[in-house]
Amino acid sequence: MTRIEARETLMQILYELDTAKDISGGDAGHRGGEIIRERMSGNHIERSNALLNQIIDNLTDIDGEINKHSTKWKTTRMPKVDLAIMRLAIGEMRYSDDVPDAVVINEAINLAKKYSTENSAKFIHGVLGAVSKDNQ
Repeated sequence: MTRIEARETLMQILYELDTAKDISGGDAGHRGGEIIRERMSGNHIERSNALLNQIIDNLTDIDGEINKHSTKWKTTRMPKVDLAIMRLAIGEMRYSDDVPDAVVINEAINLAKKYSTENSAKFIHGVLGAVSKDNQ
């Protein structure tokens, strides 16, 4: 499994937890960890589990960043796929020092192109670019 595949799987897990209304519950990290162990292999399990827990623990702050930089849509009205992609990307930008923001943003755009719409890719690019610029 490549890092790109692990990132894609982690985005899917975030989406699943959110659609199941399980992302902000106290059991979200445990459930997410179980899914990671089922779907991932190798050294990606530990990294992905740590990142997932960071995202869940800081979900309010991450969503606040998204809301701050989104001019028309708030997280409560965004497509859940787009939201999962942005949560993952912001989590990586904040909590993973080994991946440059530009790479994280590019990977998020690729996920949006694969799982959402072309308009979503542009929207995600704008929000994540602003978040990255704000955090420098």
